[in-house]
Amino acid sequence: MPQSPLLNTPEAVSNAANATPERTLPVDPVLLQLGKVVAGERSIFVTYEGNTYIFANAATRDQFNREPARFAAQQGGACGRMGPLGGLGDARRYALQEGMLYFFASDECMKLFRAQPRRYMEPADEIPAGTPEQQAAGLAALDRWIAWSGGKDAVKAAKMFTQVSTRRVLQGADSWDITETLEFAGPHTMRRVDVWQKVGGTPKDNYQYETLVTPDTAVITSSNGRTTALADSRRTAFERLMNRQPYAIMRARYRPEAGLLALKTGEGTLGDARCDYIVTWFEGNATYLAIDKETGRLVQIGHPGRVGDASVASLTLDAVAYAGPEALRLPTQWVVSSNAEKDGFKGPVASIKIAPAAAP
Repeated sequence: MPQSPLLNTPEAVSNAANATPERTLPVDPVLLQLGKVVAGERSIFVTYEGNTYIFANAATRDQFNREPARFAAQQGGACGRMGPLGGLGDARRYALQEGMLYFFASDECMKLFRAQPRRYMEPADEIPAGTPEQQAAGLAALDRWIAWSGGKDAVKAAKMFTQVSTRRVLQGADSWDITETLEFAGPHTMRRVDVWQKVGGTPKDNYQYETLVTPDTAVITSSNGRTTALADSRRTAFERLMNRQPYAIMRARYRPEAGLLALKTGEGTLGDARCDYIVTWFEGNATYLAIDKETGRLVQIGHPGRVGDASVASLTLDAVAYAGPEALRLPTQWVVSSNAEKDGFKGPVASIKIAPAAAP
């Protein structure tokens, strides 16, 4: 699967781990929406999603309290350019875009965002709608894929999922091996760990960044041990990213509370495979799948996501390798392209481990 901007460079990890961004917006956010830049009084304040807002008077404070999501920083105050899973923004660097307030981690991030805001703004997925016939055809295609992958019973028994992959990247003059581990232990219990190891370096050159979500916890921990709680909007963004994994979609098929929708949107030929095109939806996440009409093999997946410069793109992933008989037949390698480009890049080969639920 494509990489998220949780980590862009080792330097970004180090800066995110060691910097202490200002979390207090220095101006009244309600008046800011009216085009007025008015300093707030520190004695009149509200703390929301980990950020503090100060107000010119009690009236604007009360208005904020009635509609905090309208006036507060987007993404829980994460950098507007890097997205909800990037580093925190500094409240002294702010901008309004389409009536929404954003903070930024650096002057460069703020400059790039202001020049092309829509390049970095990721809209929420829309709930797909279709006819009963489209719904029936979509579920039939989904079930055909599940049967090819190992069957209903195997999917329902696969309570624990771990995927590990390593890729080498060049940052400046240095090469780094990045090991990414994705883990699912329940519908809202998931973990991602990214470890950067400098080729030819020492342990002091290594960086680690971990995101952990459980029903009671949502935190990001950096390699120096600093832990940052995730605001609800950032938690939602992380779950949305993880729920694009084919494993999560399969599991949602047998979780009635997930509210899974599957609609057939068309059909066509990809390579030598005649495919049904379907869109799946659950828990705020829409993902597009191409499933071989004859075998049920998952051929392609598509969704919006962030690329190397943290901009939002339409991503297309073509599966080129699959797990063996010791696991569900899930894709282990993809060719990833963005914005309908013809030539994509081949990602690393992942290892997948499937297990039943852990013992209590």
